[in-house]
Amino acid sequence: MHIISASRRTDIPAFYTPWLLERLRAGHVEVPNPFNPHQVRRVDLRPQAVAGIVFWSKDPRPLLPHVADLDRRGYTSLFHITLTALPAPLEPRVPPPEEILAAVEELADKIGPQRLIWRFDPIVLSSLTPEERIISAFASLAEALQGKVRHCVISFARYYRQVQARLRRAPALEVFDPDRHDAAEALKRLGPLAAALAREGARRDLEVVSCAEPLDLSPFGVRPAACIDAALLGELFGVDLPRRKDGGQRLACRCSKSIDIGIYGTCRHGCLYCYARGDSALTRGLHHDPRATRLVTKAAPREVENPG
Repeated sequence: MHIISASRRTDIPAFYTPWLLERLRAGHVEVPNPFNPHQVRRVDLRPQAVAGIVFWSKDPRPLLPHVADLDRRGYTSLFHITLTALPAPLEPRVPPPEEILAAVEELADKIGPQRLIWRFDPIVLSSLTPEERIISAFASLAEALQGKVRHCVISFARYYRQVQARLRRAPALEVFDPDRHDAAEALKRLGPLAAALAREGARRDLEVVSCAEPLDLSPFGVRPAACIDAALLGELFGVDLPRRKDGGQRLACRCSKSIDIGIYGTCRHGCLYCYARGDSALTRGLHHDPRATRLVTKAAPREVENPG
């Protein structure tokens, strides 16, 4: 049995739910290697082969009507919902927070808070989003989510080459890039911010943990955690899974091994900080067919970078 990730590479629930449902009905999917698109893997999606599906989304609403049916068919699932309340210049096509909060509440009613994880991720410390704004936004969201989720995942944005080029074109936006400072200097700026978020979370019965974060935030009350956690899936769904680290992820990532069925460059949210934005043909869905065995028929876009 294997864990399916749907998906770190794109927002499948938001934009590709019909395709996902068709692939689950068919019982298989084809996934090109992100860095060698001619190498294609056929992945078994039959319920007896899938230990659990980990969904990642900024807008799970298209998938909500189908969650109960997936459970009935034997597809156990866990949801990571990203909700940052970042301003429109940073997340231009992400729905308003109040709409996603309503979706999270509905999802919590359907599956319970133990299968829901809130991602306040990435944290973009910038001239547009200073510390006080970040803390205020987090506190407001944490209050609204109290009782609906138990954990919140954070990490600080990293600015890869293509992201830096985008930032240079953004008017009057200055960001704090941890990778441009040594660890001690970065922690001096970011550690107190992480501690403030941990305190706000604790007030609302939310544990704040970090995701693939190279900085050690544990002295500030934020322990490192795995977003795809074989131990948690085993506890929730009664499956015995290998707990080895996924060697294909970043060095600081603690995730268990999974198979991601997404394709880079196909997300339509347009987030300024995203390392996986692609060409406009992919984001407009010109190479997507809901009946196809793979998400798109075109090779991965040139703009994608390896976050590892």
